[in-house]
Amino acid sequence: MARKGNTSMNTVQDGALVSFFRRNTAISKLHRYVGFLFVLPGLFLVLEFKFIPLIKGIWLSMLETRGFSDPKFTGLHNYDRMLHDPTVRKTFFHAFIVVCTLPVWILLPLILAVLIFQKSPGWKFFRSTYFLPYTIAPIVVGIMFRQMLAPNGALNSILRAVGLKRFAIAWLNGPTSSLLSLTSVALWSFFGLGVLTYLSALSSIPLDVIEASRLDGAGFWRMLLQIVLPLIKPMVGYWTVLCASGVLVWMFPLIYALTQGGPGVSTMLPEFLVFLTTFQFLDRGYGAAIGMTLFVFVAIFSGLSVRYMYHEGKGAEK
Repeated sequence: MARKGNTSMNTVQDGALVSFFRRNTAISKLHRYVGFLFVLPGLFLVLEFKFIPLIKGIWLSMLETRGFSDPKFTGLHNYDRMLHDPTVRKTFFHAFIVVCTLPVWILLPLILAVLIFQKSPGWKFFRSTYFLPYTIAPIVVGIMFRQMLAPNGALNSILRAVGLKRFAIAWLNGPTSSLLSLTSVALWSFFGLGVLTYLSALSSIPLDVIEASRLDGAGFWRMLLQIVLPLIKPMVGYWTVLCASGVLVWMFPLIYALTQGGPGVSTMLPEFLVFLTTFQFLDRGYGAAIGMTLFVFVAIFSGLSVRYMYHEGKGAEK
């Protein structure tokens, strides 16, 4: 009788466990369905505004659409045409030159952020001042600096006043100085966001670490390179990705307001060439091919940066 009682009790317990697991499984499935419903609008937006335009852009890049004539499928003809187009080669060479300035974009905001983090004299004033240029629309920044960098503009007037007349050049008209000036204006407009980004990363570093390094006799540069930089490497990688995309696909308003791609094509970048080819020369297929090539160029560089950032983050967790 005792065995029968134990058997019946075990059966009841097993039934309760099965019912419990079934109920939990049903609840977990319900949670997954609800979660999917919440994610569904975001997936729809990504599909509608990211993947579908990308597919359409790839298809358009394989068409010949000059003027208002009917489009004709030409396969990879537009890409082959790009390889023999000196203007396209020059614009991508200019993009490569701009990418080579990334160390300045990365290190300058970091230096300023560390100075503010250390509460150097006037740090509250500079914290807001450095971020202020980022809040100004790029087209407005371009108009401002077009006046300042003119041959008789404010910058050359100051140089002449302090006896540096030989440095008062046509900043936006020289074949070499124009691209440098454009990049410098973009850096002025954009690096305030980098300062704010680095300050958010520095806030996670205990002040005891900074104080200990000072007591050990570490100077500013040693502390920056050997202590601060290793601790915020993932954020440095994140900022590198933003800068890489920024200098390649966000400079259109500055180019339009400052130089219109000139003189000649000395400040022409691929994104501005896409605009000219598509909307002024009405060669939409060729413009799409240039845009797709720029997309691959940016995607490869950003992908390598993200991969590096991911590995650095995994290393920091260990």
